[in-house]
Amino acid sequence: MGVALNDLGFSAAEERVYRALLADPGVDIETLAAQSACSPDDVTEIVRQLIEFAVVKPDGTSPTGVAVQNPSMALGELIEFREDELMGTFRRIASTRSELAALDAEFTAPARNTLDEQGVERLDNLDSVRERLDELSFFSRKSVYSIQPGGPQTKEALDASRPLDLRSLRRKIDMRIIHETSRLDDELNRAYLRELVMLGAHIRVTSGRIERMIIMDEELAFVPLDPQNPSRGALVVRHPGLLSGFLDLFNRSWQDAQELPWSGEGVEQPEAVEMSENDRRVLALLASGCTDETAAREIGVSVRHLRRRISRLMQELGATSRFEAGVEAARRGWL
Repeated sequence: MGVALNDLGFSAAEERVYRALLADPGVDIETLAAQSACSPDDVTEIVRQLIEFAVVKPDGTSPTGVAVQNPSMALGELIEFREDELMGTFRRIASTRSELAALDAEFTAPARNTLDEQGVERLDNLDSVRERLDELSFFSRKSVYSIQPGGPQTKEALDASRPLDLRSLRRKIDMRIIHETSRLDDELNRAYLRELVMLGAHIRVTSGRIERMIIMDEELAFVPLDPQNPSRGALVVRHPGLLSGFLDLFNRSWQDAQELPWSGEGVEQPEAVEMSENDRRVLALLASGCTDETAAREIGVSVRHLRRRISRLMQELGATSRFEAGVEAARRGWL
């Protein structure tokens, strides 16, 4: 075995004893203690823990009192158990986002911004804008649409944008960006746009006049206080009437803009995955810890049919394990 077992819950001593038992299932306690650098009493206690892990089972005919289980089966079941634990933790952590939004609503910082009765928040400098963008992008779940006028950005500006962009793309958010064509005049900027497209962003360019804005989840918009000088600050707009106008402006600008010049030249766009309600139900049942047999009964199919469906879902989600498929489905908001 060439892998460490600490991620499965084994201590270093437990792993040494387990490996020694695998190498020689007929070894006695004293020899096992010498081989694993433990005392005989420690080995006896460790063997009890290995029984708890279900990698060995009691056997009165063995010198150690246990028989080693087939490691591929025993460790496979332990891996699935740990994956279920991690999936539960992932779901609990993901569910805290709504709580964080409520806590954020209670947070006040008068020195940073003011909020009027129409739900328009004023940010009076560039640092405040960047801080608020970082906070609000954390809660974005569906889409980020932006219009970015101006020519090539500096490396420092790109480095500042990268964490927010990559966070959104990791979460499979629909990211659409409109740039001025002059943004392509610089190789550093072209390389960055290529990177974003490879990760799933949709980018268009235009030679026409465009106004800076960012729209998140079609629920709020960032617009500059002074379009000619973005460093002066921005407004965060939630008013439905104003927001509707900004969305209309973005959609018209998007339709008028052009695809990037290198579109179709080796840049792979991720395929959209269409999930049926039955597929989502399968993922939900597996994420809840159901066995294949129980899940198959729940949705009224054979176990063989269920496993074929699970295999297809894993392939479509780009997952290498059921656990990874569950995490990816939860990340996309399907569980």
